[in-house]
Amino acid sequence: MLIWVRNALNEDEREGMISSMRHATQNTRFAQWMNTWYSGKTNAADTAAVSSQDGMRQVHAYLSRRSGDVDKETFKPGWEDIFRMNQIQLEDAVRTVNRDDTLAPTKKAYLIQNLLASRWIVGNQLQAQKDKTTELSSVGSAQKSGAPAILCQPVDEDEENGKDGCKHYKRRCKIVAPCCDQAFTCRFCHDDASDHTVNRYAVKEMVCNECKKRQPVNEVCVGCSTSMAKYHCNVCNLFDDSSEAIYHCPFCNVCRRGKGLGVDFFHCMKCNACVSLQHGKHECSERGMDSECPVCKEFLAESETPVKELPCGHIMHATCFTTYTRHYYTCPLCRKSLGDFSMYFRMLDAILADESDDSVPEALRGKTQKVSCNDCAKDSDAKFHFVYHACAHCRSYNTRVLTFD
Repeated sequence: MLIWVRNALNEDEREGMISSMRHATQNTRFAQWMNTWYSGKTNAADTAAVSSQDGMRQVHAYLSRRSGDVDKETFKPGWEDIFRMNQIQLEDAVRTVNRDDTLAPTKKAYLIQNLLASRWIVGNQLQAQKDKTTELSSVGSAQKSGAPAILCQPVDEDEENGKDGCKHYKRRCKIVAPCCDQAFTCRFCHDDASDHTVNRYAVKEMVCNECKKRQPVNEVCVGCSTSMAKYHCNVCNLFDDSSEAIYHCPFCNVCRRGKGLGVDFFHCMKCNACVSLQHGKHECSERGMDSECPVCKEFLAESETPVKELPCGHIMHATCFTTYTRHYYTCPLCRKSLGDFSMYFRMLDAILADESDDSVPEALRGKTQKVSCNDCAKDSDAKFHFVYHACAHCRSYNTRVLTFD
């Protein structure tokens, strides 16, 4: 749809539309995807850097115009000099912006936000410039010395199997990690062998397993015309030659296993998550994917494995749910029941009703225990028992003992 709309607009209208969408979706994965889609292989970090510098420049331009209200010696031509403001000067600048009735509320909020974050923004920009200079100098030294790119070995030591990928993915290429300029079969192989993680969106080069030619990332080798994999995503730089279906979600900005949005998955904007259509009715849990799977501890937002929402609203991998429920029936986070166990609970009622009082020591007969129900979150008194304690409100046996009377 975006391509169709852009083709119906002139250049100025097109840039205005893209600018508005970037502003509305800033700091989201959709913004990262749109930056890559609209500008080719644009590094999201570079885009964020330009945006931050623009905010600081707007702040500097405004305060320069209001030179009568601020210390002139503080504001020099470079926006980087805002970093040298002391706390009193920063507070005076915020008050100046806040008292200006000529500014629109959105503009005023934008300037104040950038002022309050100015030290952090400028500090990060200066560090990024320093890191970039160091990186360029190291790359230049390597090029002058004529040193070839260092290639790591496939995870599988079998040479024939190594040509087809690793234990994570089937593919006929390696990606060159931009952080260390080494070739790895996939990003997981890199992370397992390194003390840092690779930014999948920043990958620019690959090495063909057939002809060993280093080249820009592409689905077909420019040297031997070998297809790298059946599936290739030019946003995530993912190659996969397996028979499993994979799709790219523009909202999560990651590739996931499945046939696609509207087929077997849909993206819930409130939860910011891809949810399987096969798992029944979906109950929204705002930003529920911005957490780890409580079973395997993998970050859900970046995981390719389908997820399942529990009745309590927590989320875990569908495969982890299948394994976990073989031994447990409560949520590992909040301890609420994972389903309707009313029939099982009524069975326990019948078993306890048939039990003789002789099974309880005489000193404990007639005693009660205060219990808290994990399902209804209410406290009540329950008849003493060594194992089972029913909630007086919802009759659930998913309880824990608080005190003994």
